[in-house]
Amino acid sequence: MIESTTELTLVPKAPRAAPTPSAPVRGEGPAAPAPARAVGRPSGTSGASSAPGALAVQRHAHRLAFTGTGGDYFRVWIFNTLLTLATLGVYSAWAKRRKARWFARHTLLAGEPFDFHGDPRRILVGRVLALVMLLAAVRAIDAGAVAGLALLAGLYAVGPVLFASAQRFKLANTSWRGLRFGFDADAVAAYASCLPMLVAWTLVSVIGGLGLGTLVDGLAGLALVLLLPLAHGRLKQFQQGRARYGASAFDFRFSLNAFFGLYLWLAAALVVAGAVAGLLAVGLSTGLRQMMGAQVAWLGTLLPLGVLGVVGVIAWPVYVARLHRLVWSSTRLTGGIEFAYEVAVVELLRQLLVGGLLTVLTLGLYWPFLAVRIAKLRIEGLTVLSDAPIDTIVVRAPQRHGPGRGPGRGPAGDAAARGFRLDIGW
Repeated sequence: MIESTTELTLVPKAPRAAPTPSAPVRGEGPAAPAPARAVGRPSGTSGASSAPGALAVQRHAHRLAFTGTGGDYFRVWIFNTLLTLATLGVYSAWAKRRKARWFARHTLLAGEPFDFHGDPRRILVGRVLALVMLLAAVRAIDAGAVAGLALLAGLYAVGPVLFASAQRFKLANTSWRGLRFGFDADAVAAYASCLPMLVAWTLVSVIGGLGLGTLVDGLAGLALVLLLPLAHGRLKQFQQGRARYGASAFDFRFSLNAFFGLYLWLAAALVVAGAVAGLLAVGLSTGLRQMMGAQVAWLGTLLPLGVLGVVGVIAWPVYVARLHRLVWSSTRLTGGIEFAYEVAVVELLRQLLVGGLLTVLTLGLYWPFLAVRIAKLRIEGLTVLSDAPIDTIVVRAPQRHGPGRGPGRGPAGDAAARGFRLDIGW
């Protein structure tokens, strides 16, 4: 929780003209509504349509920009990699902070960069915790069914809390124009939002491990198909709807139909990708056997992996593009701010295919260049829409909660929230 009580006014760097009745005055809050103008297609600047009789106000559109280059990131990446290896992984926490800060500072909204302030010591603690949990999971799997069920119960018990902690860490350490984002979620919301996804992840494997028969396994698979869109939607609602920028809260309008539609698109993409990968596998297998004149022993191992790789490369861009479009079109920020997202699926697919091939041919050295190209496509797909120019919007820092300032938010509660703000991702 950010404990500042100051007020931040987002203003342009250039000198401004004297305020008019429709222009905002510094420190007085949001501007009065501008005169009605026609709706136009967002193009990064405001303007009115020539259509007569239009009453709606045109949105001001600001598309995010990414200024990083592959060469610059390669230096960051190689330095992080070498120091992580030299310190047997200890430096990985500082490497992650450096990487996150590099990407944040090269991401611009209205010409102003974001920033990342994460404490690498907390990242290191989170990684040690994740490693301990992974080792415990391996031991539990080897120990038998009882230990496996105990592990599952432990995952259900701590998973939602760790997920909320990671979200809080990421957002509380990200800022734009000096004001940080935040994430406010209590334990009830965390469990209600995260447990359906945990159940969806483990349902089929648990039912299958019990050996109850083909019919039960099939019913579990059907339940997963029905549960996954709901679980995913609730998880995204938790992530987006509990976030804030300063004291301004985000909101997420959850639509179950939209998430079922997303998974129908994913299923169609998987079918198409599977057909393409199958044809490629058959052609490659036939060609190799004709060239070598005998059965190739390693085809049975490598071809399935190749098929999965091709399916992933083809289906992933379609899924990512539609997921981000759905999530951001359903997200709002206090003050009439909305979001639009559009990424070129064909270009994303091309970058994955060409960049993936170059990464393999260069033994991984092309990876930083590919990462930057993918990040640029994904970041610049997001557009922020507002009724007023974004540099005139007043955003206040959140008020500090203490005794008598909010339910259940005394000093002990704040200390607990700060103490468990860890990053558990790699």
